[in-house]
Amino acid sequence: MAERISDSKPEGNDRNSYKLELVGLTAASDRPNLAVQVLDAANAVLHTQPVQADGSFKIPPAVLKRANRVTIGTADEKGGVQADASVSYRASEFAAQLKDGTLALAEGTWSRFKFQWVCVSGKVQACWRRPWWYDSIITAATTVKGRASTQARGLSAASSAALASLQERNTPSLNDLLVWPFRCATVCLGSVEVYRRTCCCWPIVYADPRIDDLIRDLENYVERLPKLPPPKRVFPPPPPPPGDPLQTPFFKGGALNELALNATQDLHALHAMPREQAAQYINSRAYLFHRLCSCSSASKVGSGTIQPDGSFNICWHEPLHLLLPNCYEQYAYVVKQTIGGSTTTIYDGLAAGAWYGAGDHPTLTSYNGLAFTCNETGSGDGNAEVFLDLIGDTESHELTTPASTGWDRVATPNATSGLLFPNIGPNNSHLRNLGGGIELKFVFTLGMRDPAVGAHYYRVSVCEADANGNPTGSRYYYGDGLAWEKIVGADIVPESLGPVTVGSEANLYRIPYSDEPWVGSVRHHALVNTMIAALNVPADTPANLALPAINHLITLEVFDAAGARLRPLGTPASGQSGIEHAKAFKYRRWFQPAGSPGDDTVEVPFAALTHLFCWDNRAPVADIERLVMNSTASNEECQFLQGPGDSTFAIEYRAYVAEERFQYGHGISWIRGLNHSASNGGEGVLATPLSPANVGKPPSPPVNSGSNAFSLMLARPDLVPPEVLQRCSFAVTLTTYAKTTNGSNLGYSWYDQETAAFALEID
Repeated sequence: MAERISDSKPEGNDRNSYKLELVGLTAASDRPNLAVQVLDAANAVLHTQPVQADGSFKIPPAVLKRANRVTIGTADEKGGVQADASVSYRASEFAAQLKDGTLALAEGTWSRFKFQWVCVSGKVQACWRRPWWYDSIITAATTVKGRASTQARGLSAASSAALASLQERNTPSLNDLLVWPFRCATVCLGSVEVYRRTCCCWPIVYADPRIDDLIRDLENYVERLPKLPPPKRVFPPPPPPPGDPLQTPFFKGGALNELALNATQDLHALHAMPREQAAQYINSRAYLFHRLCSCSSASKVGSGTIQPDGSFNICWHEPLHLLLPNCYEQYAYVVKQTIGGSTTTIYDGLAAGAWYGAGDHPTLTSYNGLAFTCNETGSGDGNAEVFLDLIGDTESHELTTPASTGWDRVATPNATSGLLFPNIGPNNSHLRNLGGGIELKFVFTLGMRDPAVGAHYYRVSVCEADANGNPTGSRYYYGDGLAWEKIVGADIVPESLGPVTVGSEANLYRIPYSDEPWVGSVRHHALVNTMIAALNVPADTPANLALPAINHLITLEVFDAAGARLRPLGTPASGQSGIEHAKAFKYRRWFQPAGSPGDDTVEVPFAALTHLFCWDNRAPVADIERLVMNSTASNEECQFLQGPGDSTFAIEYRAYVAEERFQYGHGISWIRGLNHSASNGGEGVLATPLSPANVGKPPSPPVNSGSNAFSLMLARPDLVPPEVLQRCSFAVTLTTYAKTTNGSNLGYSWYDQETAAFALEID
């Protein structure tokens, strides 16, 4: 039985003295620190007194006579009463509540006067993506994958699989994109605001009518989602579409919106699955489940700062409160940084609907390009080292470069040298050639800046490699203007890194060390234009007429503040003109993924750091030469093909890249009329012999594709009963993809495409 505290009556006949009894209090140590406050009609404070440990307090009769309200609650820091942890009586009610001078409070009332510590914790990071990734995210989030159905379309299993494969070629799944290899950096400066809401939820059960409500809700939501236009013929890759992807529903306030990303797929899944599975599907996805909950408005409950390691731990003191059954609290976070004198929200979990439990330790990921991060250019472990870190967004260990045999050369290359991804990489990447503009990012550890080394500048050069890995022909020096953005006082200003000439050395760039406050999206040290660099052909030569795939050597040198070249101690001199000093540092080559057994980098004991790259910018070719009916081909401009339902349609075509090992594959698809879809039979494919190998490359003749019967191409399996149309118009498209990448765009944007129109009629 609970101990009754303060159950004694006031001693004597002191009309000033009262007792406060907290009914249900089990121990004096649990008694909250309370105070009594008396207010007049104008809410002016007439009297304030703390409640003693035995529950006693006094109110002079003269004060009580003038009182309008008597408030009892948790004492604040100023000796008053906290408004959110108190109970208030009209003066007349206060007198009526007294029993022999004792005021009793039920446990449900006084328990609100007890305060507790509430804490949340997590980490903050910022990640940067290229425009193609955002485009792919939006495409994947608004496209239903694998819609081809043998049952719905009446296709064979092989044809259906081919259609699904063609639909999904070059469009990685949403899950693949979200875990795509990329770099994130710790956000170590800023503030975190904490918001809370209370949600009351009841589990979804079989035949729950709320499932239909959710489906209608998703239908309306999906209808409003923005969609990118279909891709067009691209070579080289196109500029990003207008608009800021961070302003779309998929990215709210710099944060990913899980509901928007998955809404299209979820809607399709809920429509397709049996009702008994829908309840489990919804219950397993919090962002769906909470759309059927009753949630309060969000209110700010705390704030704090981000620690140097990117973590936050925010606690606040608040009254103890109880939750109803099936109710619980969730937290969302808003991260802000003051950069250049202005405050920027880099992560808005409220806008993105990103809610977490109190016990979670989330990593808040910002995609805002303005986010300031720490040590993202690499600081090392105190050693003075230099190595190639990134090729675009690709880690340099994915480059199959031979080992260096000199400051400007490598060992004899083989057929895979200079290509990216010796093993299967992202989006089925494997042995991909380089092309376009290649961003190079190096790591210069802080030890390189120590006076013992004194590295101040770097230089990047390119030349062709012969069959033995030796340099040949002219050397091309990277010399484009390069500036990184930097915080200076209350401003963000671009700071030019070069090129400059120091002493006798030209095309030098200042090393941007990691302990400087760099911001913005420019993080590369060189942008090599493979369309012109070190190719001994005129600059206006069309890409598809350029020289065959050529190996190139890209070399990094470092210099001191006076323009003297620096080489590692114990390495042979480069033999180049100009001053050269031996210093205590090392060039290294990254050759295996981080975390692999043993050292991940190997020393390069020469006066410069050289890697071999293979690039080929020649465009792929997709050419439909003739349309084929029943093995009879025609190149007429307008073709109206008539015949029995078992007549067949195919195309005669060429699909190749200049060097066959760089063809990713090719595919042929057709569409019918208007409002076509896989479900109504209006989409299909033609089999592609030998894909991904070259077909029809001159001097070889063109080849015929696989064929489809007229009755299949004109079928409407969605109707009841199914029908076959008598006639309709069609378009057939051939697409050839090359493996070419710049290391940043890991989709297959190097492709050629041709479309032909025709009509079919069953006699």
